[in-house]
Amino acid sequence: MAIIAIILGIAGLIWGFILLRRGGLLAGCLAVMLAGACFSAEFFKVTLGPAPLTADRILLIVLVGQYLIWRRWGWADPKPLGKAEILLCLFTGMMVISTFLGDYEYLNYQPVSWLIIYYLMPFCMYWIVRQAELNEKSILAIFVCLTVFGGYLAVTSLAEYFQVWELVFPRYIASNASMATAEFVGRARGPFLNPIGNGIALSICLGAALMLWPRLDRPGQLLMIPLYLLFFAAIYATMTRSVWLSGALTLALVAGLAIPWNWRLPILGGGLLLALLIGVTQWDRLVTFKRDRDLDADKTAESVELRPVLAKIAWDMFLDHPIFGCGYSQYKTEHPNYLSDRSTELVLEKGRGYIPHNVVLSLLTETGLLGLGLFLAIVFLWACDAWRLWQMETAPLGARQQGLLMLVVLGSYFLNGMFHDVSAVPMANMFLFFLAGVTAGLLPWIKDAVEQYPAPSFAAARRIGPVIF
Repeated sequence: MAIIAIILGIAGLIWGFILLRRGGLLAGCLAVMLAGACFSAEFFKVTLGPAPLTADRILLIVLVGQYLIWRRWGWADPKPLGKAEILLCLFTGMMVISTFLGDYEYLNYQPVSWLIIYYLMPFCMYWIVRQAELNEKSILAIFVCLTVFGGYLAVTSLAEYFQVWELVFPRYIASNASMATAEFVGRARGPFLNPIGNGIALSICLGAALMLWPRLDRPGQLLMIPLYLLFFAAIYATMTRSVWLSGALTLALVAGLAIPWNWRLPILGGGLLLALLIGVTQWDRLVTFKRDRDLDADKTAESVELRPVLAKIAWDMFLDHPIFGCGYSQYKTEHPNYLSDRSTELVLEKGRGYIPHNVVLSLLTETGLLGLGLFLAIVFLWACDAWRLWQMETAPLGARQQGLLMLVVLGSYFLNGMFHDVSAVPMANMFLFFLAGVTAGLLPWIKDAVEQYPAPSFAAARRIGPVIF
């Protein structure tokens, strides 16, 4: 067995080197993303301090080494720093300072662990992928990889929801569901063990799958329709209202920006009226329905009532620390001091043990106006760059579609972020920073190399609006 393991290990190293050499930095980034999504700490970990070594963290170390080699030998495609990169460096530095000025030893160095997982690793991903060699072929590879990954997520989500455990992989999803302390059991959690993270990933993968539509002939498009329906079924199986909205927003964004102008008003207007009709007639069911195995419908309704309580606590904490906040990942240690306020009709004690159910409020509370301002400025620049790519009629099809996909990513992130602190949701920041890095990496390429692309790409780009659907 030892000899077989050694042989397999050597073979894996050889094929891994070949993959990284041929696929470049982008292949390394995709490998880290896959490992982070499917082979997290629940699958494999080596305990070393506050942030155990997992498959994705080991691969990220390898990726950093690959990046240094690529830069040394001139195989990377370095781009000049823009405003977004400068602000992102400032924001990341501020997050490090905010962490270590607070009680960073709390709960066995949890703030340090969260800093690494939710911000430093995504920052590395952004920095590396924007310097990868990006072209029409590599952008298409991203769309295909996300589509295939989304198909896996959809099948796994539905199998978990209907408890067909034979089709669920990795196996820790099933074993975790049998634990008494497990959360969100009964909903499609996927490999993230979190329906919100699973839903964000499904919405992003749905957006990538929609980008393949104009590239296919009619038979291929007909084959894609069942896949799209599978995505929507999996999104429903998350039993999370914000995820349902983000799935609808993904379709509305892609359709609304891609279909001809004269179709937009009737189609989007009809969709909006349908959504309003469902909301009005089914409001009670939307507010109260059983979604978790161990929680009844009353608990679902209670989650809606809890949000004003959490918002009040977060706002009071912000007023006491408006500029720098109470410190990153210090909310749980500080918020008990604000639960005894009797000047409000809200029962603030209900918020004990929870974190803010809003990503903006969470950043505002822990990092103040400085941290939130930097983050929102970065996101604004990302959104402007994505919109500029989408509107660039002379750009190749892949570049335009990447701009549109980035708008989908931002929409899904912040729509879910209105109801959850998605910055602390597994892989949410990794998806955001990865695709933002891809978008940023395309901007100078568009300016410098667009003249080198053949006519078919330009023609496809000009026709993308009228023909995508």
